[in-house]
Amino acid sequence: MLPLALALLLGAALAFQAFAGDELDLPLAGAVRSGAPAEARAAIQPPPALVDPGISRRSMFMPVFAEPKEAGAVQGQLGGYSVVGVVQVGAAIHAIVQGPGERTLRAAPGQRIGDWQVRSVTHDQVALSRGGERMQVRFGPGGPVTTAAGKGEH
Repeated sequence: MLPLALALLLGAALAFQAFAGDELDLPLAGAVRSGAPAEARAAIQPPPALVDPGISRRSMFMPVFAEPKEAGAVQGQLGGYSVVGVVQVGAAIHAIVQGPGERTLRAAPGQRIGDWQVRSVTHDQVALSRGGERMQVRFGPGGPVTTAAGKGEH
């Protein structure tokens, strides 16, 4: 019964639209009102915002926490590169590396970062090697923490 009542209501609405037929009168093309002169509109614009250079240089996506001192010291061994995170693309997982000149690149296991070779990449750490030296960059709530192992340690 409800579908029949709705169909009748729809039919009545369509008949009303067909018989009302009053076209909507649109204004003519062109200026409708006179606007304020361009000088007056320019005076309304606020001045450009002044931003402290320290804030404008920092990426808005960079974490706020400070890097631990030991991590910064060992990251310097990468020759201007810093391992800053990991990303998984499909089944492959890559280390995210920030290079000189704010360049960002990704490195898979077997690729090189400066003099270091990426040994393995997991969700929470990147293992690097150079000759007999080993380095691990671990990620967690406190940010990247780098630990270096001496020659011959595994």
